[in-house]
Amino acid sequence: MKKILKRFRIVHIDAFIYKMSHFIEYKAPNFKYQIEKSRKKNRWCYTIKEGNTLVHVSYLYDSVFLLKLLEKNGPVIGDCHTNRQFRGQSIYPKVINKIALETLREGFKEVFIVVNPENSSSIKGIEKAGFIKFASVKGTRWLWFYFKKQVVYFENKY
Repeated sequence: MKKILKRFRIVHIDAFIYKMSHFIEYKAPNFKYQIEKSRKKNRWCYTIKEGNTLVHVSYLYDSVFLLKLLEKNGPVIGDCHTNRQFRGQSIYPKVINKIALETLREGFKEVFIVVNPENSSSIKGIEKAGFIKFASVKGTRWLWFYFKKQVVYFENKY
């Protein structure tokens, strides 16, 4: 019941959209981790584990509705998390860079990342991985309707 009610709530949106359309390799110094990939419903899951400890997880969604505001459609990286004990090792930029490489090699023209503008550590990792800030989106969503939409596009470098 809670899942159903959650879908009917009003959602306030404030996000930066980053994109990569030309692969830019990020070489992480001394990267020693194995990235595992698995399919879960409508998304790919990329994980790094050390023993029984989850080091990092990132997801690649087939598409997200938010991109329709930008008249875009395509794969979106999101819901990324690095365990606090493993932060500062360039794990996040390395993983999202690998996801971008695989996605662009599969024939997609662009891959996107949605991030909260206040999440400065994620933004730093996204930019380190070679993604370019594409747009800022603000507004309110109820079901699939958007109200008070504000979209600002940034100068694109490619």
